[in-house]
Amino acid sequence: MTEHVNVVVPRHTQCGEGPYWDPESRTVVWVDIIGKQALRTTIGGDTTVIDYPEMVGAAAPRVGGGLVLAVESGFALLDATGEVTSWVDVLTPPLRMNDAKVDPAGRYWAGACAMDFSEGKGGLWRLDENLSAELVLDGLTQPNGIGWSPDGTTMYLAETQARQLLSYGFDPVTSNILSGPSVVAEGFADYPDGLCVDRDGHIWLAEYGGASCTRSPPTATWCGASGSTPLRPRRVPSWATTSTPSWSPPPAWASTRRPIRSPGPSSRSPGTAPPGSQSPCSRADPGTTQPPLPTDTAVT
Repeated sequence: MTEHVNVVVPRHTQCGEGPYWDPESRTVVWVDIIGKQALRTTIGGDTTVIDYPEMVGAAAPRVGGGLVLAVESGFALLDATGEVTSWVDVLTPPLRMNDAKVDPAGRYWAGACAMDFSEGKGGLWRLDENLSAELVLDGLTQPNGIGWSPDGTTMYLAETQARQLLSYGFDPVTSNILSGPSVVAEGFADYPDGLCVDRDGHIWLAEYGGASCTRSPPTATWCGASGSTPLRPRRVPSWATTSTPSWSPPPAWASTRRPIRSPGPSSRSPGTAPPGSQSPCSRADPGTTQPPLPTDTAVT
C-alpha cells in the first residue's frame, strides 16, 4: 500500500506542535509555540487563530467547548469564544510548559523545561479537574511527547535531549504513576519529539531532524535506536517534524516547524542546544544543511 503525506495547512508557523483531533467540532487543535497561538483547522484546511500573551506549548479541547492550554507560566482555560476564563501559574522564567496530553481520566499532563534545556531543570505536571496543579516528576530535561497504552496502564514519555523513550506504570482511574521509568528505546539518530498511541497499541513518534514519523509496537526496539531493526518510518515533507498523527476520519495529521538551516558541520556534543539559542523548538543542530523535501511524498 502506498501512503501519501500532503501539506494540508501551508501556514508558516515558527514552531507548529501538537495536533489534537476534536470529534465534537470535527477540527484539529494545534499550536504555534513561538508564535503564541492556539489554532483550529477543519478537515478542509480552514484555520482560525487564538492569540495568547505567552508561548503556548500545547492545547486540548474541553468538554462542552473551549480549550485547555499548557502555556509559558503554567495552564490556562479558554471558553468556546477563545476568552480566558481561568489560569494556573506554576512556573517562572527560565522554565516554560512544553508538550501536553489528556490522560484516560481527563486530567491534563504537561512537561516543563528550561528555555536552554538545562539538564534536570524540567518536570512533569498534572492539572486536575479542580484546577489543582501538581509536579509529579522532577529532574527531567525536556519532557516531550506523552501518550498512554489502549488500556491506560502504561504512560509513555519522550525525553528529547536524552534521546530516550520512557514508560511508566499508570493507574488510569486515579491518574497516578505506579512504577518506572523503564527505557523503551534510546540512542535515536534524531530527536524523539511528539508521540501518540493508536488503538492497537502502536506508538507513533516524531523524530525531529529526521523528516519522519515512526511507528512501532510498544514491545519492539525502535527504528534508529541502538540494537533496533528498521520499522516503517513515514517520510514527512519537513525535516523538522515535531508531533505525530492525530487521527480523524479519514486522514491523520502531523505537525512541523519552520526549518532552521545550519551553516555547516557542528562541533557541539549531541543533545546540546545551539549556542545562544533560546528557541523552544531547538534541539541539537543536525550539523548539515537539510535538503528540501517535496510537498507530496509517497511512502510505502
